[in-house]
Amino acid sequence: MSMRTYSQTETDLAFQWVDKYFKLVELMLEISDDEETDIPPSKPSSESELKFQKLRHWFFAHEDKFMSIWSEFWRDKLPLKYFEDNVGGQEYFTNPFLMLYKPDNLCELAYRLGMSENIDTWEPTEKGADIIEDISVEFSLEVLQFIHYVGEFTEDSSDDRIAG
Repeated sequence: MSMRTYSQTETDLAFQWVDKYFKLVELMLEISDDEETDIPPSKPSSESELKFQKLRHWFFAHEDKFMSIWSEFWRDKLPLKYFEDNVGGQEYFTNPFLMLYKPDNLCELAYRLGMSENIDTWEPTEKGADIIEDISVEFSLEVLQFIHYVGEFTEDSSDDRIAG
């Protein structure tokens, strides 16, 4: 498989995308169950909703350019395990991030991820925190590998960009 190199613009986009992905994971952790208190999470605040909408808008605006970079890394992996339980999993097969930013709002996101019983109202489930943990830990490891991969094949790859 011949490797192409990524321009600085493509690399910057990849780094921005991943940064925003982690902001989205952070937001999901905020709205998921607090295991220490066993108190079901309260409805997301309007501030959280606004953060979600801004991230969602950004992902849709940059999706096409990002997917051409991501697909080269992802095509050899395509792990079924993330998607087999998810309705409409095929759609998320090539773009697993879509699962997190396609929903219209945080209530719908929580419902789609199995964190809430209802698509329109906030009814947290018991297993919300476990689901988020799977996504934030397992998939995030793939995302970090992706950043390493892009960093390796960036034109004029200056080492200080990836140090950290």
